[in-house]
Amino acid sequence: REAEETRAKLAELELEVQQKTNRLAEVELRLKDSLAERAEEEERLSRRLRDSQETIASLKSQPQQIKVSTTGLSISPGWGRPFGCCFPSTPQYTPISGCFSPQYIIKTVEQQLQSSQKTAAQLRAQIMMYEAELERAHGQMLEEMQAMEEEKNRAIEEAFSRAQVEMKAVHENLAGVRTNLRTLQPALRTLTHDYNSLKRQVRDFPLLLQETLRSARAEIGQAIEEVHSTNRELLRKYRRELQLRKKCHNELVRLKGNIRVFGRVRPITKEDGEGPEVANAVTFDADNDAVLHLLHKGKQVSFELDKVFPPQASQEEVFQEVQALVTSCIDGYNVCIFAYGQTGAGKTYTMEGTAANPGINQRALQLLFSEVRGKAADWDYTISVSAAEIYNETLRDLLGKEPQEKLEIKLCPDGSGQLYVPGLTEFRVQSVEDINKV
Repeated sequence: REAEETRAKLAELELEVQQKTNRLAEVELRLKDSLAERAEEEERLSRRLRDSQETIASLKSQPQQIKVSTTGLSISPGWGRPFGCCFPSTPQYTPISGCFSPQYIIKTVEQQLQSSQKTAAQLRAQIMMYEAELERAHGQMLEEMQAMEEEKNRAIEEAFSRAQVEMKAVHENLAGVRTNLRTLQPALRTLTHDYNSLKRQVRDFPLLLQETLRSARAEIGQAIEEVHSTNRELLRKYRRELQLRKKCHNELVRLKGNIRVFGRVRPITKEDGEGPEVANAVTFDADNDAVLHLLHKGKQVSFELDKVFPPQASQEEVFQEVQALVTSCIDGYNVCIFAYGQTGAGKTYTMEGTAANPGINQRALQLLFSEVRGKAADWDYTISVSAAEIYNETLRDLLGKEPQEKLEIKLCPDGSGQLYVPGLTEFRVQSVEDINKV
């Protein structure tokens, strides 16, 4: 596999070299085209140079011819005087002969010669500029060719060096494979020996398996019997302890009183009025938390309850006096906690409370579900909730679809003496949140 991977890498390198070679061929082709264009440009400039040189030569030859003709011209004073005497002559044109005067011809020829010299100077400057441009283009072309040659050589050297490194790695891997093969031969002999021994053990395995299974069954049966015996003993002890705990708890509840009455005095509110004359009509006994004193018509009347909670008592302190009743409920006893008093006495606050400071109702339900979760490993509890109202001697199902349906309270037919309402709507619940939703 390593050799195959190396061959694939070599193929990739060859493909990369081929791509760079193709790119170099394209660069050389572009260079040839550029050289051809440069040659055409040089040829065109050479033709223009030759044409310019021929023009300069022709322009240089013309003034000499004119000079020869003027120098060969002789004008005698006798021939010129009749022109000057008989006819008024101008420096440009003689009306008799219809020819230019010598001064005009010389001046014209001098002007042409100056113009030709200027043209020749401009052409020489252009020629020098073209030559400089050709020299610069030639230098750039040589630099580009040299750069492309260097890039080509560098690409070839890089590809060659990478190929050498890859081939070296391939040879090293092959050497490692050969070494592994040489070391694997003794291991193979050892495995063959182990295989033969395992083959012999497999032939004897059914008998060994049967014997092992028989002994394992015997040991497992003995262990199961011991576990059953231990479980029966533990269950017997657990039930005995449970009965003792239940008996002790019920005895504690009985000693406290199956029916208990607590009094809670709320603090003075704005609805009670303001000013120094506003005072609480209820006072407490400092030595006995079960006595309540009430000022009535100028006389003090005392009441003795199971416990009295002053205005500064918290919701937690009130609930501590009734939380043992939740355990009685789980033990199977009927439990009823209710608050009564005049309007504004604080019944709703004591029973419901607030979200931040819940009352007896919410705390009792939380404790109930906590106890159920703690005993879930040994007991299965089913909790359901119903809500009924008795108002003006009429029983109504507050969770039913037809609240006007007539319902009755009856005794259970099992002889337990408990009361129940046939047809009352019940909802199975799993948490305090489920009860609040209902």
